[in-house]
Amino acid sequence: MISKKKFVIFFLTCILCVVSSAAISYTANNITHPFYAGITGGYGSTTWGELVPSENKASVAMSMSTPTSVTEGGAIWGVVAGYELIPTFAIEGNYTRYPVARINFDETSLFAFNYDGRLAFTTKTESTALVAKFMLIIPRTEVRAYSSAGVAGVHRYDAIKDRWRASPTFGIGLNYNLTEHLLAELGINYTGGYGESEMDPAEDFIPFLYSGFLRLAYRF
Repeated sequence: MISKKKFVIFFLTCILCVVSSAAISYTANNITHPFYAGITGGYGSTTWGELVPSENKASVAMSMSTPTSVTEGGAIWGVVAGYELIPTFAIEGNYTRYPVARINFDETSLFAFNYDGRLAFTTKTESTALVAKFMLIIPRTEVRAYSSAGVAGVHRYDAIKDRWRASPTFGIGLNYNLTEHLLAELGINYTGGYGESEMDPAEDFIPFLYSGFLRLAYRF
């Protein structure tokens, strides 16, 4: 699993670079439509697969507590709304629904014992987030590169657990004004999760989230 500390350092560095660059003089159209709202689509994945031990670490003891296999990843969708205070800074809120994951267990596992012989379950994940977006206008173009950071509420819900958790979220990407009212954005996003060492790690696991997406928004 990718270290959360490394992601925090990486994205904070991106933010500092963008903020510093924003201080450089630039030319841009006045913001006449600062509020925008739109839809999100793309590919995303949870990280349930990180609970499955690698082949060199697999053992009978491990199969008793960890999943044997996981199926996850696929299309994501969501909605977004934001407000640009200046051309290089915006506050944005979004909702994203991630693909369903299926987690499989061995017949001798604790999961099967605790749930009357059940060998698998499906779990859903969604997130809501409030982020600050720092943008850099690329000279002689209408393209703006951005980095974002904020707080997300990650919601895992299935037959075993229904739980929300506050986590950090980070993103980078590009946006472009297609017309006066239409905004397009291409980006990637990472949202933290939660896991702990226990006999049944799937019991309290909140997946980390990764996504690549295209957004289309209308400026009001």
